[in-house]
Amino acid sequence: NLTDQILINAKGKSTITIEYKSQGEEKHFHNGVLKVIADENAEVNVNIINLLNEKSDNFQAIESILNKNAKVNYTIIDIGGKSSITNYYSNLQGENAQNDVKTVYLGVDEQLKDINYIAELYGAKTNINIDVQGALSDKAKKHFKGTIDFKKGCKKAKGDENEYCMLLSDKAKAIALPMLLCTEEDVEGNHSTASGKVDSKVLFLSLIHISEPTRR
Repeated sequence: NLTDQILINAKGKSTITIEYKSQGEEKHFHNGVLKVIADENAEVNVNIINLLNEKSDNFQAIESILNKNAKVNYTIIDIGGKSSITNYYSNLQGENAQNDVKTVYLGVDEQLKDINYIAELYGAKTNINIDVQGALSDKAKKHFKGTIDFKKGCKKAKGDENEYCMLLSDKAKAIALPMLLCTEEDVEGNHSTASGKVDSKVLFLSLIHISEPTRR
């Protein structure tokens, strides 16, 4: 079992990779807290990889505070864990702060992926981009909740959130709740969410095309 608290105070350009793995097939428990404070003009790239076994539970809380001209980019790969619950909070308080969050997940068997992202934009010309994509098979479940909140003072800010889930089984379930909140004028907010199944006819034709020998 692991309980960790990580604080990153970035002043320049840096890249951090955090990987969680299980030792053996025993049930484990992970409760992690990660906080990133990006000072003025800092640029931070954070990679988080969840490879825990399917008996384990993963709880991850992430907080980002971005000052003027700061850039924070996240790549989150969420594959492991029987239950994997991620809460992300972004505070874009400095002018022209940029936050990019890309998440890829895969759910199999009876895995649960619970993804809750909240971004609050305070500074002028700030930007948040949330992109979540994944696939579910068997009886796996995914819950996605994404909120972009334009606060007073964030004129000319922009927020985008996109979530797409590929359903590989009739028993897999995907729930999505994107939300935009606004108390400021002259801002731009966009959100989209979709889920779909693989067309069996298209897949069959693609497999035939792949299996055909190359002719010259």
